[in-house]
Amino acid sequence: MKPDVNWRHHLEQLYRHVPVWGQNLGISLFGISYRRERLGGVFDRYVREFRARDRWSEHQMQDFVEERLRAVLVHTFREVPYYSQKWGAAGVSIKDLEKLKLSDLPRIPVTSKRDLIGNSDLFVAQDVAAKKKLHRYYTSGSTGTPVAFSCSSHDHQRFLAAREARSFGWAGTSLLCPRAMIGGRMVVPDSKPPYYRYNLIERQVYFSAFHISPARVKDYLEGFHRYRPMVMTGYAHSYYTLARMMLEQGLRLNYNPTALILSSEKLTVEMKTVINGAFRARAYEEYGAVENCVLATECEAGSLHISPDFGIVEILDDHDIPVPDGKPGRIVCTGQLSETQPLIRYDLGDVGTISKSRCSCRRDHLPVLKEIVGRLEDAVLGRDGRETVRMHSLFIDLPHVLEGQVIQEQLDFIRVRVVAKSDFGNEETQLICRRLRERLGPIRVEVECVDKIERTHRGKFRSVISRLPPNPSGRVA
Repeated sequence: MKPDVNWRHHLEQLYRHVPVWGQNLGISLFGISYRRERLGGVFDRYVREFRARDRWSEHQMQDFVEERLRAVLVHTFREVPYYSQKWGAAGVSIKDLEKLKLSDLPRIPVTSKRDLIGNSDLFVAQDVAAKKKLHRYYTSGSTGTPVAFSCSSHDHQRFLAAREARSFGWAGTSLLCPRAMIGGRMVVPDSKPPYYRYNLIERQVYFSAFHISPARVKDYLEGFHRYRPMVMTGYAHSYYTLARMMLEQGLRLNYNPTALILSSEKLTVEMKTVINGAFRARAYEEYGAVENCVLATECEAGSLHISPDFGIVEILDDHDIPVPDGKPGRIVCTGQLSETQPLIRYDLGDVGTISKSRCSCRRDHLPVLKEIVGRLEDAVLGRDGRETVRMHSLFIDLPHVLEGQVIQEQLDFIRVRVVAKSDFGNEETQLICRRLRERLGPIRVEVECVDKIERTHRGKFRSVISRLPPNPSGRVA
């Protein structure tokens, strides 16, 4: 196992044995670094620039995006080894890229997630790596496929500036407001309350996504009432599950936050209605990727608009041919903001459709993305009634895992299937088992190495599967 993985593993172990006040202190100290690295530097300038483009014409945006695209492609060809080799072999030259138009983008080969796995160093711009401190993450998205992602502080600042202007700004709130988060970090390492931790510097209360159950609803509600966050972020399904349990018990917030900005799963009309009923605020959808090559945000009229000044989105068929608006296809993205690890025509593994209709908000220069198909996951049920989704964090910082799938065979038995490199061993197996028990309580876990994980007819695989029978309400029982 690589040294950085061991270091993170030891940090996890240390955190587990620190009292709650010490965990809050540690998270708050991280908040100091977070503000400096992600909300400083060019953040304010980029927020202003994204807002200035908010009411541009289609022609203005196309000219801007094309000019930016040419600059990104030329820099990528010169500095990123993977693309220098691949495009050179495909007959693409610097001169071609210097005069490329958006309509010419299909001439460049598609990049698959498989290309990135195990070759992440080849995707890093050499000039940036030589001059700047880089932050490297082993992430695992909705497919259960770990991806190494590198970025600079300025990259982070640009990514968050776009979200501040579009995701948060359109919802009438800000990243800088007191906020709540339900996400993939294991901030509560045992089954004892409270099921949240507090980052004093960021004024952020971080709730566990892995302890939501009917018996614990009041503890979650206590955390919201204690810190009164004005904007909620994180996993859509976790907020929906918590909201559903709150309403079943006749509970709701005793104050009115500004908005919820939720991601990782599609927000249905039912989910929005339930969340609004419990949290007394509107839920807005945000679509993105851990690789930060796409951003789509919900406007006041309810449409999900793509930000091409963040990342260009193409919808392709199975032969890499663009499909007409209104027809579904693979979502392929070209990032416009990363100087460190630009991803060009990157296949996210999701399926979506560009709307043929214009939105009443009149942001015609920002295309509408609809009917996103992806993140095919069931909820996993614990013996104590907890419901959990987004189990991808089991595989974070495990670079020997190529793909992972979680299958709930019985209420107390989880089978984990992994496609792994030859170096995958007992230490990583035990880490997966421990992480699962932290999230679900005392259960039996079996880790099985397989050659491949079966795909659906669209080429995706389901990263979480429950074999438990549904109860009358449609949830597993």
